[in-house]
Amino acid sequence: MKLSDSLPEELRQTRAVEVLERSLAQNRLGHGILLHGESLENLETIVRAIAAHLLETMRNPFEHPDCFILRPSGKARLIKVGKTEENNTMRKLVIDIAKSSNQGGRKVGIVIDADRMNPASANAFLKTLEEPPAGTTLFLLTTRPYDLLDTIRSRCLNFRIPSTLETIQHPDWASWVVSYREWLGRLIKGPNKKTIPHIMMGAYGLNARFQAILNEMTATAWKTQKESLPEHITSDEKDAMEVGLSKGYRKQLFGEIEKATAGFARDIETLNTGELPASALHRATEALEKSAGLMEINFNQVAALELFFLSSLRIWTTAR
Repeated sequence: MKLSDSLPEELRQTRAVEVLERSLAQNRLGHGILLHGESLENLETIVRAIAAHLLETMRNPFEHPDCFILRPSGKARLIKVGKTEENNTMRKLVIDIAKSSNQGGRKVGIVIDADRMNPASANAFLKTLEEPPAGTTLFLLTTRPYDLLDTIRSRCLNFRIPSTLETIQHPDWASWVVSYREWLGRLIKGPNKKTIPHIMMGAYGLNARFQAILNEMTATAWKTQKESLPEHITSDEKDAMEVGLSKGYRKQLFGEIEKATAGFARDIETLNTGELPASALHRATEALEKSAGLMEINFNQVAALELFFLSSLRIWTTAR
């Protein structure tokens, strides 16, 4: 079976899958593979299919005795170097892949959310990457490839996996976008004593609705995902996976906010408010990216989004 046959339709025709499939067919995949993109779910789908091919199994390769997986753990979602006897640590992964294959075939090592390696674990992995055990393929999965050490990136074959074109499935998201664009419309008209209370309450309302949508999306997806987890997954790993799932959906929602903002700027003429300076959209995008960046360093999520709305208030009310 070809690699693409076991992938969803939207991933089959990507350039990365094309190259990976050809490399597998020619047995020239290499020992270090970096898969990166906006959707961690897509990255796991790809690596699961490749691992099944390498390990020659029709079952879930993540449960194969020669497939070793390392994920972030705990609320801080870190990949620690750890101790020899500890599970889900970089040291344990390095020891496992150095041993002989359990079934006499290839071995696969997978580091999920590789950007969460601390300096000690990154250096430990680098040493293994420089002198990989025979018959072993190492995979790094990340949505933030430039947070990895340059020396790690340079020793891997890099493949960018595009995100799918799916829209947000939550039933309230479309109405959230409508409310957000209406809120921007009130800003561009210019606040006054009568409208400013509505503008401020509108911002708080948008923030609260955003959090509710994100929480519901995460809870629904996590309920499904938990049912398919291997029994050996620890509670710390589960905590980190749930947080990672939330961050993935949050990133997707932020992408949709950016699209909605750009659409508002394009349609500004329909508001009959005159020419919109090009810098306004650029500044709004920067404000959104700043808030997203603050969340990545564990800044309070509600406060970070509130900061974006306050920045938008300044940007759009002076854009006329």
